[in-house]
Amino acid sequence: MRKVITISGKEYSMKSSAYTQFKYKDVTGRKMLDDIQQISKVNQMSEEEQITQMENVLELLLQIAYIMIEEADASQVTTFDDFLKNIDGLFDTTEWINDVIELATSPISRGLQTHPQE
Repeated sequence: MRKVITISGKEYSMKSSAYTQFKYKDVTGRKMLDDIQQISKVNQMSEEEQITQMENVLELLLQIAYIMIEEADASQVTTFDDFLKNIDGLFDTTEWINDVIELATSPISRGLQTHPQE
């Protein structure tokens, strides 16, 4: 699945497929779905806990976004560091956060919607 997502005022074409899960693990050494679950748990934390987890959550989200940007069209970004340097305002809008998570999980969630458990 492809989608254009705006982060810090810049539009990025992103793509998520089965490959995304493997590329993410290859680059980060972690499972992408485990990281997405970790991000989701932050909503259940107290405000103080959320603040202490914010740096980690942002890193996970941006790594997921970077992998999907690179998968869609590697010419959009050079390195992860350069991608980060081009972000001036992460919270100008937070819509991108849900869009990134939704896109990242789309190859799996579409299958679950197609074949609901009885």
